[in-house]
Amino acid sequence: MVTEWTVVVVIVSLLGLIGTVAVPLSRNTKAMTSLCEQIKHLNYRMGEEEKDLEMFKAKAAERHKTIFGELDKHGEQLTDHEHRIKDLEKKY
Repeated sequence: MVTEWTVVVVIVSLLGLIGTVAVPLSRNTKAMTSLCEQIKHLNYRMGEEEKDLEMFKAKAAERHKTIFGELDKHGEQLTDHEHRIKDLEKKY
């Protein structure tokens, strides 16, 4: 014969079991949601940083192209001056 106290004990035991499973599960769900949002934000920031890096590389390449163009021009002028100086030294 099942007494009322046995039913109460079973119900309390079931509620305790549900409580021990539901609380950690709820906390885990909140933590996973937070981590998911943080990962999404990090992915967004990484994308933005990659765009900025590509723009920086393009600007640096243009600057280097300009600098090396000027260096080549000055190198040609120096070579021309050396030839002119040698020609002048030969005359005198």
